[in-house]
Amino acid sequence: MMKKDSCVLTIKQAAREFCFPEAALRTLIKEGKIPVIQVGNRAYVTRKVFEEYLAKGGELYGE
Repeated sequence: MMKKDSCVLTIKQAAREFCFPEAALRTLIKEGKIPVIQVGNRAYVTRKVFEEYLAKGGELYGE
């Protein structure tokens, strides 16, 4: 299990930590609105990116 201050989270961890529906997070990732780090069949969300996404009210993530 990753530490709370870890900079990357699994989708499940991100959903739990930010009280965000896991299915909604998976949809955002599938639509390309939130970038992930893909390792095999696992996807990791960068904490900073997801925090910024939420802080901006769900704007598309800029490259």
